Amino acid sequence: MQLLIENELRTFIPIKIFRATHGLPDDFGIGLFEPKDYTGLGRIDRAGAELNEIRPIILDAIPTHMPLEAWLGFLPDLSTLFQNKLDEMNPQVGLKSEEIEFAISGFSDVCHALVYAMIRAQSAKQPFPSFEQIYGDWLNTTVKISGTVHSYLHISAVWPVQIVNTAFGRTGLIIWTDSITYYVEDDSLACPAEGFMFGLLKDIATRIIAATDQVTN
Repeated sequence: MQLLIENELRTFIPIKIFRATHGLPDDFGIGLFEPKDYTGLGRIDRAGAELNEIRPIILDAIPTHMPLEAWLGFLPDLSTLFQNKLDEMNPQVGLKSEEIEFAISGFSDVCHALVYAMIRAQSAKQPFPSFEQIYGDWLNTTVKISGTVHSYLHISAVWPVQIVNTAFGRTGLIIWTDSITYYVEDDSLACPAEGFMFGLLKDIATRIIAATDQVTN
């Protein structure tokens, strides 16, 4: 995992590797410093079947031919369809209204970022950018570092620790040892829907690019 921290792209190492390297216990991670309170939260991790039903509906709604300049007018309808399907699914999941709004916002933001990037590329007569680049750039706009600095006693040294958040919740730690600053990936308390959203948005991007190519080529 790579995230933009203080205007520099940082590579995060997996929490298991960091624990093994430093002889840390299995409970060392985000949950040790900022445990998650699940009270009143929806459980989207139990909605795999419902999410899989949403995917083809969204993808089938995307036209197979559309000029690039028309996508910006189409995307609000696609976001509305996604919202309607989430609302239909929600009785089985129990997401709060703000959680649904957040999902819709991210969905819309990534789709619009893709189309705007395609427009810029076309104007510059360059190839369309990859979805991974678009998604990574969007995710980096959501990075926030927790203001709380935790302390962890390791042998005789005290390590300051801060939590890294993205649109999908707490995803990593910044750990200052005596010799080096570590960026550690720990998605144990992150939103379990990230994988679904990434896959869905990537498939959407593939279809939008293909539909645009059908018109321009």
